[in-house]
Amino acid sequence: GTGFWPLEGCSEEQPLPKLWKDPSCVDVVMSNWKKTAAIAKSQGYKYLTTPLVAENLDYAANFVEKACAECQDISCGCPQYVGFHFYAYDCQPVKEGSYDTFQSRMNAVKDLMEKHSFIKGAIVNEVGMLNCAGENDNPICVPNSGKYPAKNDPKHQCPSNDELPNGLATFVEKIMEMVAQTKTQDGRSVVKAFSWFNENMAGGTYNLRLFDDDGKINEVGEAYIKGCTSWGESQKKMVQLQV
Repeated sequence: GTGFWPLEGCSEEQPLPKLWKDPSCVDVVMSNWKKTAAIAKSQGYKYLTTPLVAENLDYAANFVEKACAECQDISCGCPQYVGFHFYAYDCQPVKEGSYDTFQSRMNAVKDLMEKHSFIKGAIVNEVGMLNCAGENDNPICVPNSGKYPAKNDPKHQCPSNDELPNGLATFVEKIMEMVAQTKTQDGRSVVKAFSWFNENMAGGTYNLRLFDDDGKINEVGEAYIKGCTSWGESQKKMVQLQV
């Protein structure tokens, strides 16, 4: 990230979740946001996302409430999508509660969609696995600090274990199933875009690449293709039912 910076009109550095407790600062942030939105609109963009968040979906919900008070589209800076990213820990998505965390974040967007008809869904722009112990044991991710350090695996990936029989491929399959299954009460898909973090041990992750060094699709890549294909087919069926 870019860190925290002073902003004229705000008593503390931004961005911070407690922004919403400082009305004067909120006005400053929203004024700047509207200027950014106007630039995007002038370049032909039709939709905005909320500022991207790692875990605090309440921040995004508060942002929607404030930014969309005057209208419900880009003309006044109203975001119609919620952007967030998600990482599991230490090749143990069950033990570390990562699957539950991901579901809770999708549910938070679902609640927003059901409260505000103009919210179209979530854009999950980064998904992957961090090579460190979970947040409860290790608030700051220190690479190779968990039970399954990447340095011990020949490919620097998740090894086969009880939770992930096929390593990262199992994780991808499960996450994509959750994406496809999460819908609003009236049947709308919550997730509208999903991007795997296709990098090799960048930012404290495992080797998350979808291709091996020789350029061939690996097991993780095959699982990603399978999951995306299945998700796409479910989307087509939904559109057909609506027609």
